Amino acid sequence: MPGLAADDIPVVLLFRRELTLDGQPKSFPVQVTADNRFILYVNGQRIAEGPSTGDLDHWRVERIDLAPHLRAGDNVIAAKVWNGVKPLTIKPDATPREAEMARGRALFTQTAPAFQHSAGTGFRLVGAGPAAEVSTGEPGWSVARDAGHNFANGWAQVRRYYYVAGAVEKIDAAKSPADWMSTAPSNVAWSEPVAAKATTPRTLVLDKLPQQMDRVVNAGAVVRSDVTGGDEFPTRPVVIPPNSMVKLLIDRKTMVAAYPELSVEGGAGADISMTYSEALFNEKGDKGDRNLIGDRKIMGLTDTFTADGSRRSLGPLWWRVWRFMEIGVQTKGEQLTLEGLRVTETGYPFTQVGSFKSDDPQLEKIFDIGWRTQRIDAHETFMDSSFWEQLQYVGDTRLQMLISYAVAGDPRLAENAIDQIAASRGDGGLVEGAAPTRNSNVIATFSPMWVAMLDDWRMHQPDPAPIVRNLARMREVLGWIDKWQGPSGLLTKNPEWNFVDWAGQPSTDRSLFPSYGKAHGESCLTTAVWLGALQQGSRIENQFGDAALSQRYAATAQRMQDGIRKQCWSAKRGLYADNPDLDQFSQHMNALAVLYDVADRDAARQILGRITAPGKGIDAPEGMREVSYYYSWYLARALEHAGTADRYLDLLQTWRDLLALNYTTWPEERGKTRSDTHAWSAHPTADLLGIVAGIGPGSPGYRSVRIAPNIGQLRSVDAVSATPAGPVTVSYRRDGSRLTADIGLPAGLTGEFVWAGRTYPLTKRKSAIVLDSAD
Repeated sequence: MPGLAADDIPVVLLFRRELTLDGQPKSFPVQVTADNRFILYVNGQRIAEGPSTGDLDHWRVERIDLAPHLRAGDNVIAAKVWNGVKPLTIKPDATPREAEMARGRALFTQTAPAFQHSAGTGFRLVGAGPAAEVSTGEPGWSVARDAGHNFANGWAQVRRYYYVAGAVEKIDAAKSPADWMSTAPSNVAWSEPVAAKATTPRTLVLDKLPQQMDRVVNAGAVVRSDVTGGDEFPTRPVVIPPNSMVKLLIDRKTMVAAYPELSVEGGAGADISMTYSEALFNEKGDKGDRNLIGDRKIMGLTDTFTADGSRRSLGPLWWRVWRFMEIGVQTKGEQLTLEGLRVTETGYPFTQVGSFKSDDPQLEKIFDIGWRTQRIDAHETFMDSSFWEQLQYVGDTRLQMLISYAVAGDPRLAENAIDQIAASRGDGGLVEGAAPTRNSNVIATFSPMWVAMLDDWRMHQPDPAPIVRNLARMREVLGWIDKWQGPSGLLTKNPEWNFVDWAGQPSTDRSLFPSYGKAHGESCLTTAVWLGALQQGSRIENQFGDAALSQRYAATAQRMQDGIRKQCWSAKRGLYADNPDLDQFSQHMNALAVLYDVADRDAARQILGRITAPGKGIDAPEGMREVSYYYSWYLARALEHAGTADRYLDLLQTWRDLLALNYTTWPEERGKTRSDTHAWSAHPTADLLGIVAGIGPGSPGYRSVRIAPNIGQLRSVDAVSATPAGPVTVSYRRDGSRLTADIGLPAGLTGEFVWAGRTYPLTKRKSAIVLDSAD
């Protein structure tokens, strides 16, 4: 490296290797990685990025064939490498509280997303066969520092909300070389690379994930401008006069995760900013209708650039998320021309297979918005909020995995999530609340949801390998509760964060949820959360592991069920309470009591009738904590489990109300939400296929299909759902009591159709079923 110290971070480095070829090779395979990130170019064209998100024990290496990008004659292989992960120093004798405070302070100084790790800045390219000569250990490589590119902490700009995603970027074009990838000589001060000295070892593993999507999309249109001709940008260039300060507000109409690239010419010394926001804010700091413009203000992350007077393309190294972008320009003594804005969408390259249409057009909008939210929050990992955190939280990820199964039929990112979360380690064998991450945040109630991921995989995917290799890890997780289960069967309070949901009613004090009994510190609600994991673990062990452990988990689950029935039932309310004092009630507790068979079938239906307010979607009656958009997934599962899935469409009133506010992706929580792009709220996209169209696995591994629609008052439904065998298509038409169902199955998949309590076998590729409930 060019004189880098171990703590010389943040840093951007430029690597290049010239290569002369007699002809275009048929194959030129290389393996590439970097600490922390790289973009690989061949002859000036961006061809790959990475490494995919991992940790020091699973440092990803990308496999790339350069042959299609090479040519006869002179070639340049180049890479831009950057690292913003500053070392965190905690004194050896620090107390746990002091260590926690040190990590907290670091959040305000870090210049990299919280999921990124580092062992020391470096770049590694290893070629095989004819490509061996371009390996970084061989002569010919040069390196230089990009002195004009820097990073700053993002949270310092958006202090109003928790922010641990991509850093703010600052580019001084006069100090940042433009022609460093060209074959012509340049004025860059190149030096010979030296071997990086990492103090912490990395374990290199080949990346199983594909390269991220790279697609140019519409940049949007200017909706507010204070410069002549600004309303025609970016379709046409706009000239900013000397000594001027102007702003252009661009609305894309829909949210996007993308790399923005602003093309400029002239304007030496001009300061340019690009601010990204999911929504605009009124004078009170509220968002409201996302389509309103008026005099509303933008508040968000801002990248800054200083022009050098030449023709340049300026943009951040890390992608951004926005619906609204504001370009600010302050020129000096020379005019600046904004020539164009290129927006390159990125994200995990899902291919949409599933779809949903009906005679109610709002349902299709709900489906599409959910899928857009899912895509924007899926990159090298699933992410809770692609704008604010970019972390793979367990609770969020479980739901995102199910959406990917149903709509894309692509299990690779889900398998990646299972393994990455398993590789994390918290207190006594728990998994981290989010993984990978530099900042430990154990959420005890998320560990059972990782077990649920395994059980979901068991039903939806035919490959048992992700389950089998993680059986030992599952046993650690389930064994953690042994020391916290009291004589009554209920779990007592543990020292970890026992987050269940962002639930407000009847008190906005989130510290009261979940609640614990005064006598013994027991919680009915956390017990119910772990009860589900034990039932799932028992099924997994029975199919893939140890029959004795399966029985043990089932017995522990039974003690929990008995304890909840004895200690948590309120005959007065006809509901299960959150704690044995019977003074706190929630939709969460009662949905789980139904879902995990604490309540029998008859009681379950009565309970479900008491925990939702008629005509108000997922809202709860007064005096009961209500589920968020996220946890309403468990409410929907309870309806389905109790045989009352015909009520599911009523829950979607909540999402219909959001449509009235013109969301283009779904928000994090009710009211004053931080995030407008939160995929834990997108689960109706999967449920429209799984509950309304009724398409789901009929047996483990999706070896058969079960189609049991719940179309309510809809007269027509046309849906496609992905399965491991291929897409399943359904078309329903109803005329009074008469239902016509046309069903298409992929080759090799059979199953059953269920309607009005009757079951009909599906043994052909095409089936036409005509039923009359009046018969």
